[in-house]
Order: sequence, then structure tokens, then C-alpha cells
Amino acid sequence: MDNQFEPLNNDEVLFINVGRVLMVNPTFKVGEFIDALAQAISDRETDWSDDNEGWFGEGLPCEALRFGTQGWQRGRVRIRLEFVPDASKPKMLDVPRERTRRPEKPDPKFDDVYNDIDDDY
Repeated sequence: MDNQFEPLNNDEVLFINVGRVLMVNPTFKVGEFIDALAQAISDRETDWSDDNEGWFGEGLPCEALRFGTQGWQRGRVRIRLEFVPDASKPKMLDVPRERTRRPEKPDPKFDDVYNDIDDDY
């Protein structure tokens, strides 16, 4: 299931009612959470510098020893939020919509209205 998670864009919005951290409101943008996390970490770290901002932006140069690879790999690392939708359908799609029917013939009491309409309108 872990491989179904996808990174969220900074402008996407989350609603987290239970178990939220760092955020006062239950609804917030992903970028606001990332900024709050960066602020919380920088407040706690005495040697925080602009170089550390890479954790939350373009990434920091690093080496990783990953499963299924031979030895260390050079690359970059950064912190992001990921999301995976539930298997159930969204609630909006569960409600059947009734189709509205249009009358087959226009109502004759509106004939004079339609006839007076200027074609250049």
C-alpha cells in the first residue's frame, strides 16, 4: 500500500480533524504545514542556517543506502507530505443525480417572446 501514496502539491488543502499536529485549524494548505514544521524545527535547533531550508525545498545533498541497491547512492533528500485516497468512492459520487427533462415542444404562451428576439443579439 505504501507505493500508492503520491506527493501533495504545496497549494493542495487538507482537512484533518483528529490527530493533527502543528496546525491550529483543521483545514490548511500543505505548504502551510511544511512551513510550520520548518519553523518548529528551526526554533528547536540552535545551529539552524539557511542551508537547512533544503529539507523543505529543493532537497539536501546526501547519500542513501537503500534496499535493493548495491552500496550507497548519491542524491538529494527532502520532506514532503503524501496522500493515498481510500478505496471507497467520494461521497459526492455516491448520490444519484436525477436528470431534468426538457419539454418536447415549447410552451405556446412564450411564442411572442421568442419571436421578438433580435437575431443580432
